[in-house]
Amino acid sequence: MHFPIKYYLPHLIFFGVYLAALVPVLYYYHRRHPHPRFRAGIGEMTLIAVIALLIGGSASYALGNLFRGDQKFGLDAAYDHGAGWSKDTNAPQEKSEDNYRKE
Repeated sequence: MHFPIKYYLPHLIFFGVYLAALVPVLYYYHRRHPHPRFRAGIGEMTLIAVIALLIGGSASYALGNLFRGDQKFGLDAAYDHGAGWSKDTNAPQEKSEDNYRKE
């Protein structure tokens, strides 16, 4: 199976930057209390890390899709994708299965 790395390159860049910022924050959170007895345990640190990776992973995926560059937004889309009442009524109508509502 072919894995196109260039398709996921923006996602990986954003996730790498997020990880580079997350590691010092997690280290600080683990060592923030001066007494070792009151520091965060392995279970708490695992929970915080998993939650942070889920949030960062989904944000990296969303930003990677936004910055990927092969999307076509509003100006390139077809003009008749609005509501049915907003189309030009004087223009000739095409009769196709897409124009009728299926119930």
